[in-house]
Amino acid sequence: MSYAPVTLQSYEPQTDIDLYLPQALLRKWKLAPSSLTVQFGGKTAKAKVDGVQQSRKALIRPSLAKALHLPKGVPLLVRFHASQQRLVFGPYLGILVSTYNAHYPLSPFGSFTSFFDEVTDSCQKRGGVVCVFRMQDVDWNAGTVKGMVRRNGAWRQVLLPLPQCIYNRMVSRQLEQSDAMSDWKQRCREADIPFFNEQFLNKWHVHAALENEPEAAQHLPQTIRYEGLQDLHTMLNSYQTIYAKPSNGSMGRGIARIRRINNGYQLHYAGGRSLRFGTIGDLHRHLNRKTKGKAYLLQQGLPLIGINQRPTDFRVLVQKDRQGEWKVTSMVARLGQNRIVSNVSRGGSMTTPATALRMCGPWMTANRPSVQTLHGIALKLSQLLEQSLSGHYAEFGIDLGVDVRGNVWLLEVNSKPSKTKNSLPMQEGEQEPSFRKIRPSASRMLDYASYLSGFPRSGKGSQAPKKPRRR
Repeated sequence: MSYAPVTLQSYEPQTDIDLYLPQALLRKWKLAPSSLTVQFGGKTAKAKVDGVQQSRKALIRPSLAKALHLPKGVPLLVRFHASQQRLVFGPYLGILVSTYNAHYPLSPFGSFTSFFDEVTDSCQKRGGVVCVFRMQDVDWNAGTVKGMVRRNGAWRQVLLPLPQCIYNRMVSRQLEQSDAMSDWKQRCREADIPFFNEQFLNKWHVHAALENEPEAAQHLPQTIRYEGLQDLHTMLNSYQTIYAKPSNGSMGRGIARIRRINNGYQLHYAGGRSLRFGTIGDLHRHLNRKTKGKAYLLQQGLPLIGINQRPTDFRVLVQKDRQGEWKVTSMVARLGQNRIVSNVSRGGSMTTPATALRMCGPWMTANRPSVQTLHGIALKLSQLLEQSLSGHYAEFGIDLGVDVRGNVWLLEVNSKPSKTKNSLPMQEGEQEPSFRKIRPSASRMLDYASYLSGFPRSGKGSQAPKKPRRR
């Protein structure tokens, strides 16, 4: 199986031929003029195919283009399955979002728009289609989706077939956990559409998935579910400092640091508010009121390196590549604005990992991990997570901390790492990441989507995608 670039153009048929492909392709595929199955996304149709003396242009009968919802004038790739006598156009990536505003064609997705712009611009240069849509935009019975497609710098709604694969970028946890979403994902399975980054990760589920893996357990801080007063007793008897974290939280929201001090306990929130309690019972009652029944975890406090008591962690973006293998795409060090969290969304700042490892401290031993060590740990944790978690994932934001003795700890895993402009990692000596055209995370995600769609960018186009493991 191989593929080649083409651009479709309509023609007024003077013969019974539905699709003219470049003659060079017919020779390459040893394909005589014949009747074949033509496919784009979830739509197929029978068509009479012949050759034309053009290099990359293909002529298509308007009725065939309409039946397949094939866009014209757009660079595409086409592959031929000899055993099935089938031509497939693509790659065709669908991106699922919670919502968008079609009345703002230049920025329908808010802070996500720049990332989606980069993905679509890169796809158009390579050949292929990207469609961004909501759950309600899909008509499963008709096999179509009315989503947003970018053309000439603006987004507009168009009708397309079901995509070849779907990247989940929904931001609503409530919607993602709904019965409607469960039914929707089942429809994807029935239609054999790979659906990756299936859901947000729960901190406790991540911990439970890794704690029995020896290669991961050494990087896990002691963590228990906060279900009652005895849990506070257990953790504060073992550690002077612990953290209370929402199990389903993100961006540092709801995290509090708790310390044993003389004559009581100190509670400090990320926003700067600090409270003191004389007894652990008073502390527990306050936390109960604040958590309002939400699932919380208690986690061992770690003496992490930092600058001026500002905590530092390392966000490593690990993604699947053009062959479906896990690779480190980027890494950035984040310096917290306060002593509780380092999230950029909470006022933190970024620097390069090498700079952070050089400038941060204090160091109590000579055991200092390298950037390559952090890469290797993040990569191994991603591989172990994929083995242990249910679902199909293709990217993880792995947050690592380094303590004063050089030990590396897993702080958090995010299955939907930030795609806003202020989350762009910098390279050594770089000042303004905002001027980049295509960020590496966009390019690699598109590599994996092309691989799932059957158009792997290996240079040979011959490797078939592996089926994602379902547990």
